[in-house]
Formats: sequence, C-alpha cells, structure tokens
Amino acid sequence: MEIFVAIKVLIIFAIIAARHQNRIRDSRFGDVKVKKPKKERMKKLKKFAKRTWRFWTPGKAESRVRKEIISFLDGMNIRYNLIRPNEDIEFRISNNEGGSYSNYLSFHSKTELCFYVSFPLFLNPDDYDRICHLSQMFNDRMKDVTLRLNMENKEIILFSSIPMDYCDVNFHLFQDRLYGLDSYAQDIHWAFNKMFHSGEEAVFVFAELVERGKGK
Repeated sequence: MEIFVAIKVLIIFAIIAARHQNRIRDSRFGDVKVKKPKKERMKKLKKFAKRTWRFWTPGKAESRVRKEIISFLDGMNIRYNLIRPNEDIEFRISNNEGGSYSNYLSFHSKTELCFYVSFPLFLNPDDYDRICHLSQMFNDRMKDVTLRLNMENKEIILFSSIPMDYCDVNFHLFQDRLYGLDSYAQDIHWAFNKMFHSGEEAVFVFAELVERGKGK
C-alpha cells in the first residue's frame, strides 16, 4: 500500500514539475499568453451582446439589414435608389469594360435577402442553343449563385439569396456575396459579349475565359 502512495506522490510531483518547466519555457521563448487589453475585451463583449440581441429579435432583421446596406453603400460612394413599396435597393456597379451592371436587392420575402444582377446584353433568339450552353457552364461552376435565362424578356439575370436573419447577425455575408457576384458578373459579361461578337461556340468561349483566369 505504501508503495502505491509513494508512486502517486511521485506522479503528482512530476506533473507539478512539468507545468513549472512549461512556464519557464514559455517565458524564455515568449509563448506566455498576454491578457487582452480591457478596451478590446469590452469591444468583443459589446459585439457578442449585439449579435445575441439580434438573434432574439428576428422581426427587426429586415430594417436593420437595410440600414447596414445603405451605410455600406454610402461608405463606398455608391449611389442607390429605394424602390417602393418594399424599399428595395437598386444601384449600379461599373465593370472592367467601361459599362455597368444593375444590382437589385429585394426585401419582398421578408425572410430572404435576394440579389438580382442584370446585364446590358441583347439576346438573339437565333443564339438560343449557344446561350443555354454557356449559361449552363457558368451554373455548373458557380457556388450559391444561379444564372437565370429569360428569352421572353431577352435577358439573363444573376440571382442569389441569403437568409435575412443570417445577414442580420453576420453582415460580412452580404459583403462577401456582393463581391462574389461582382466577380461572376465581370466574367459573364465578357463571355457573352465574346460569344455574340465572335460567333464562336460556347465551349470555346468558356475555355478562353478559364485561361484568362489562370493568367490573373
């Protein structure tokens, strides 16, 4: 019995010594965890409280998201219009070719923030097969985004959506999605213009687009 007690005591001393050694090592190599300043801790606490409050008040998510989007657009110096009756937001973003895309943010569903990006492209019904083929190739590669084809109105629309409550709690989701849509829109506009003006098949235009992307 005494042997077992002695072994336990030795194990305890070994653990204490190991912890002491780790502290010495940390102090030598600068691995000691430094306490964060009080202001930083308070800032994180306020952010956590804000997100918690928003999580428990989803009924106000729509107005809060709209307010943050307007503040974001003002900060980026992007002009916008509020469209009644839902106070949707419409604005334009310039492309790399001197033109622009129309962006429409819809709050109609109340539970989803919907993104619609339209392009200044004329769709010729005679090009229907090539248009469908190129649209499908984009849809096969894009994530969280869909390219919708409407030959009746002769337009293509880039569509995406985010749950309103997610966007309310994590506004960076809106920013990331907007940047992603802009990147896709640049490629879509270039590819369709290339196909219409060159007369090439969709598969060759898309292959050239992929090669362009590798060079960036």
